[in-house]
Amino acid sequence: MAENAKAPPRRNSSATRILLAISLLGLLLFAGSIAFVVYMVTSVDKGDIADETYVQVKLQGPLSESPPPPSLFADPNKPNPTLTELAGAIRASGRDERIKGMFLQLDMPSAGWGGLQELRTAIDDFRASGKPCVAYAEILDDASYYLASGCDKVVLAPSGLTMVNGLASSITYYAGTFEKLGIDAEFEHVGDFKSAIEPYERTGPSDAAAEALNYLLDDLWTQLVAGVATGRGISEDTARDLIDHPPMSPEAALERGLVDALAFQDSVVARIHQVGDEGWVDSLAAPVPEELQEAVKDRFTPIGEVVKSERAKNRAQDDQIAVIYAEGNILSGEAEGGFFGGQVLADRTFRKWMREVRKNDDVKAVVIRVNSPGGSGLASDMMWREIELAKADGLPVVVSMADYAASGGYFISAPADWIVAQPGTITGSIGVFGGKLNLGGFWEKLGMTQADFKRGELSDLFSSSHGFSDEGRETYRRFLSDFYEKFLARVGEGRELERDAVHEVAQGRVWTGRQALDRKLVDELGGLQTAVAKAAELAKLEEGAYGTTSWPRQKDLLEVLLEDLQDQSRVEVDVDLGLPPVAAGATEGAVEHLVLLEAMLQDGAVALLPALPRFE
Repeated sequence: MAENAKAPPRRNSSATRILLAISLLGLLLFAGSIAFVVYMVTSVDKGDIADETYVQVKLQGPLSESPPPPSLFADPNKPNPTLTELAGAIRASGRDERIKGMFLQLDMPSAGWGGLQELRTAIDDFRASGKPCVAYAEILDDASYYLASGCDKVVLAPSGLTMVNGLASSITYYAGTFEKLGIDAEFEHVGDFKSAIEPYERTGPSDAAAEALNYLLDDLWTQLVAGVATGRGISEDTARDLIDHPPMSPEAALERGLVDALAFQDSVVARIHQVGDEGWVDSLAAPVPEELQEAVKDRFTPIGEVVKSERAKNRAQDDQIAVIYAEGNILSGEAEGGFFGGQVLADRTFRKWMREVRKNDDVKAVVIRVNSPGGSGLASDMMWREIELAKADGLPVVVSMADYAASGGYFISAPADWIVAQPGTITGSIGVFGGKLNLGGFWEKLGMTQADFKRGELSDLFSSSHGFSDEGRETYRRFLSDFYEKFLARVGEGRELERDAVHEVAQGRVWTGRQALDRKLVDELGGLQTAVAKAAELAKLEEGAYGTTSWPRQKDLLEVLLEDLQDQSRVEVDVDLGLPPVAAGATEGAVEHLVLLEAMLQDGAVALLPALPRFE
């Protein structure tokens, strides 16, 4: 038997060598990948700013206030510049001797008035350095022209369009639609001017709401006219006439002094270095010589390179000021993004950022960049507590208000040591509301009925199948009144004002930043740069001896990869609106507002800006 047993097969040495080679190659590739990730994480791009160049700034579409959420495929060293970074880079270009001027290309940029003023003051600072600034656009609307008017020269495309025709605010009211559908809006509010619920209960604005919005528009209009007049070197009466009776054709815009020249972009960029020469405007109509065309590629430094340079300077500093971007509608929970692609400010996420900042020994002060119309009262109060804890740890806290810091957005601003707002920031709106939509009549129209079983007289208080009972409504009113008093107390404590003094400027009324300054709701007018300088002063940091670090922090590739693998980078917010599928023709804006409203109402009291105005 033993003699008949087969000998074991001989090992194939060549196959073994191949397997070892493949394993070694895989190990080398893995090590190389790790080395690449480490290099990407640790390397700092300091930007490439060439001598004797013009900084090229292109502003196009929506301009983001806050850093983008983490992405697996994004380079953490090269995130898209935020609006405030662009403003800072424009100012830095004015100080940089290598930069000789600025070419501002406007392609229908979109931002609120706070953001526009952030950019406009940066353009004003650049121009004050004595360097020329040329703005170019194919279409000029109010926002674009407000920015362009800060430059020495404004050039419009020969067939361009001007729509510099002032401010308009429109609010859609749904009460008539709800009546046809059998839906009753069951809301309560505290504050005569707290009109956020009016679109669901009325067919038009109340007298108080109209008064507040008109007062707001009056000040924004004054600011727009003054900005155009100052930039163009004309009287306010002339600027007002230009906007009241706008020239729409390019020829009319040139004749009335709205723009300085009509030309194509290639001619402007080829001759921008000659902008100070006599006859420059006339030269734009001439053919571009070949030598000028060839020189264009070396004539400009993209603004992104200046942004990189500023980021590198910030990282090089040991002492840091944390800039926390608090943007979006305030909700309870965690979230990286928002409904319908919008921005959400989730309280647990914000509190996590604040704790990270408090534990960071390099951080000597905090600036909270608030850009929020408000939202959940509960979430606002939880965020307020986290700011108080930071102050208790000895960190100075300064708020920089952007487009909106209203209602819940003001609630989280109130505890700051110092509040800075732009003149056009919309703030205040100190008041609350809450309630529900009674869908009982709607279900009845559809032939649907609902049987309810309960224990407890008010266990069905927020049922969507019927309205409030008299006892339920009174109970809910007391709850909202109590929260309003808490709101007044939080503001009074932070602003060192008596309760009645706060109530006088509260009641849900909105103010511009300039109006809020007169009412002691803010301390100073200015942008993020002003707020950072104040934070440095409070922290006793010397000028130029500190940097800034943004939160949400830009995570490195390895962190993002691990979070994606663990499915921890995003928490979905579940919202049950209790409405049937959206009918064809319903506007996305209305549905979005209802979804957000339902999410906020889940926490009880809502502190939200009344009927968020859209300026057109």
